[in-house]
Amino acid sequence: MEVTTAPDPGLQGGIVFFGQYLESFLKPYVSAVTFGIDVAAGLIIGISALIGLISFLKILTKSTKEQIQGKETIRLRLARGMLLALDFEVGSDILKTVLVPSLNELSILAIVVGIRIALSWSLSKEIDKHNIDLRHDENRSL
Repeated sequence: MEVTTAPDPGLQGGIVFFGQYLESFLKPYVSAVTFGIDVAAGLIIGISALIGLISFLKILTKSTKEQIQGKETIRLRLARGMLLALDFEVGSDILKTVLVPSLNELSILAIVVGIRIALSWSLSKEIDKHNIDLRHDENRSL
């Protein structure tokens, strides 16, 4: 295994790995991994939405009070799925940036990750609030 650093007149230099630059060596692997992560995130959102729709259709025959509580539970279950998908997407974005670590790409990543972290934090707070409300309702009914 040959690993050296050698400047290239056309490039600013880089690590040579098996006779090619490390970036070009890793690019297909990182692209495949990030594609898989993006597909997984899409599946998580799709499955969460499908489960939410099925659950919603099931509660339509129940009383109004049960429907209200059921809708809140469905909404938060969907939020948990979206939160998990957001975490997957942040990881995918970080891996994509590893290949092209320019200042422009890093600033875009920082903005995107910041937005996703804010969304994740907001969803987490909603889920925690709902869990506290459920515990409070259970204690009141005892």
